[in-house]
Order: sequence, then C-alpha cells, then structure tokens
Amino acid sequence: MKSRKSTNRLIEKTALHTIQAELQEGYALSPVEAQVLARRVQHLVDEQTGFARQPGQITYQAIAIDEPPGKPLEECRKVPVHLTLVADRDAQVWAIEGPETLRRLRVHRITYEAPMQDGALSQEDVAYILGVSRKTVQRIFAYFREQDQPLPSRGEIQDIGAGVSHKIPIIRRYVQDLSFSRISRELGAHGISSMTRYLHHFALVMILEDRGLTPAQMQSIIGTSENLIEQYRALYAELNVPEHARTLERLKRTVSHTPGGANAAPDQPDASPAAGKKGGIV
Repeated sequence: MKSRKSTNRLIEKTALHTIQAELQEGYALSPVEAQVLARRVQHLVDEQTGFARQPGQITYQAIAIDEPPGKPLEECRKVPVHLTLVADRDAQVWAIEGPETLRRLRVHRITYEAPMQDGALSQEDVAYILGVSRKTVQRIFAYFREQDQPLPSRGEIQDIGAGVSHKIPIIRRYVQDLSFSRISRELGAHGISSMTRYLHHFALVMILEDRGLTPAQMQSIIGTSENLIEQYRALYAELNVPEHARTLERLKRTVSHTPGGANAAPDQPDASPAAGKKGGIV
C-alpha cells in the first residue's frame, strides 16, 4: 500500500500528468483524448528543449521551490530541472572510492542542482531518480547532516519531514547560552537572520503552548508546518527547566514586545534587543 502511494505521488509530478490534467480540466477532454494529446505535446516540447541538456543529464519535473508544505501534489506547480546523473569525475570516484561514495556524490549533486533551477527534490524523488531505496537516501542525508552539511531537499527548504533537524540544535545551543557566532561555526555557518527566525518561531510556540493552543491553532498563527511545531513543543518540554528559565522567559518577552505580539507575522523577527548578555535576537 505504501509503495503504491509513493508511485502515485511520483506519477502526479510528471510533466505528462500535468499536461493531461490541464487538458482534461481546461478543455473538457476525455482521459484517453487528453493522454494522447499530452504525449504529442510533450514530444514536441522535448524536441525543442532537449538541446539544453548536457551529456549525462535528465530532465525531471520537480515541485517548484516556492510551493508551500501541505499543498496537494496535483495542485503544486512543477518546473523542469536538468539533473546530472553521470559526470566526468564519476568513473574515477567509483573506481577509487567505491560505489557508496559515488552514491553520496550523486545525491549531493542533484539536490543542489534542483534549487538552482527553482525546483526542490524530496527524498522520495532522489530515491526514484537514482533507483535506490528510501532507506539508502535517508542514510545519505543523515551522513551529510553529521558533516554539518544538510542537503537542500524539499523537506529542508519547506520545513517538512525530517529535514528540519538543524533548527533544533541551533535553538538548543542558544538556550544553553552560546553566542550566534559560535553556533554558526558549529552548525554550518547559518546566517544571523535565519537563526533569528528559528528563535522567533520557537518563542511563539512557547507562548502559544503556555496559552493552551493546539498545534493546528499554532500553525494558523505562525505559518510553519505542524511537524515543525510538534518538534518545537517537544524541545520546549525538554528545555523548560529551572536552569534555562531566564533564557526562555527572555525569548518570550522579545516576541511579546514585537508589534502584534504572539499574533505577529512569522517573518518579522523582533528588531529591538532584549536585555541580557546575548544582546537579544536581532
């Protein structure tokens, strides 16, 4: 059942499916008529655009990078991205360092190529493109996270799935009284603005948790995924001890002093420094 669901999700991302759906809905064609015409349209497009690909590349329909989490796949905008499955250096890497290193190289390469073309690949996409199991891809993503080099998958970019893991250690280290500069060095040179945004969202979750709101209600206010909110709630439960009480309260006050308070827009972090030796989140 799970395998069939994954297959359907991948089919819904193909260019052919997108064209067919548009023809059925926009021009009232039957499924058979739409499929035949969609195949002809795709063939003509491939003839005109195929020259843009380099040897060793494929064209894949990726979800647009700006599509929000939670939106049905069939409604998401897709963009064609050229992904390099075979590059000049691959043979040398395979011969000298082995197939595992080559798999890591290819996963790293295509997950970075997609965002450069306004697309984003999920771990499911990567597994399908490379013909490997989801578990293999998950191990490779975990390997790069351990190297402080999280890959820009769709989950990482849109705060869905396991890709949000870098936010938790950043917040935990901040609460443990480490400076932004040290956190940035330890966790892959994250920018101050990004770390500020993580802390702002975490502070909002703390305030709303204290008020007894549900994760769904928090999501409607904050605008992040419910999965991320659940992780922030778990982190709050872990850190809500006397040792960290002053830091947590300082974070809450920072958000409370923002215009709009707990109902402020999530992408407007506090611009006024909070009291304390950390200088607040600015």
